Amino acid sequence: MNNYSAILIANFIIWFVNTRTSDKTLTPLKLQKILYYVQANHLATHNGVPLFSDPIEKWQYGPVVPSVYHEFKDFGINHISTTRSMIVSSNTGFQIVDFSPNMVDIGTQNEIALVVLNLINLDPFRLVELTHHEPMWSNQQDEIMGGARRLTYDNAELTQYFLQNGLPKVGN
Repeated sequence: MNNYSAILIANFIIWFVNTRTSDKTLTPLKLQKILYYVQANHLATHNGVPLFSDPIEKWQYGPVVPSVYHEFKDFGINHISTTRSMIVSSNTGFQIVDFSPNMVDIGTQNEIALVVLNLINLDPFRLVELTHHEPMWSNQQDEIMGGARRLTYDNAELTQYFLQNGLPKVGN
């Protein structure tokens, strides 16, 4: 089982977009939706095993990993051009490390790349719309829009839904 953090996977997505595509529209909002679909894809293709353990919450504009949101929200509506350092624990305590794509195994890199390439050209609000049509969000829309906090996506529910329906097919 992978023991990645959501911030590491978000950093990989940012690195990939900035070094392997010509896209310059990876806003914090778009990052959140792509991160969600990366997790959903992993759950569906790995028997319900999550790629990262950080919770994904149901917010007004769809799925959000709060730790990633707070790390990148200062980009606002602008493209996220740089990865962030991460705090990791080791035998000697905590240390700050710079991101390297080698922190993610090659198979996982390839999985993430396929999801990113499928979704990167979409407008972030189209991604929001897609997530709002999924029952995991729409069934709790009234609560979410009413300001309920800490409503989270359930990995088993995501696994079942995406096994049956697959990821959005949008392509380039």
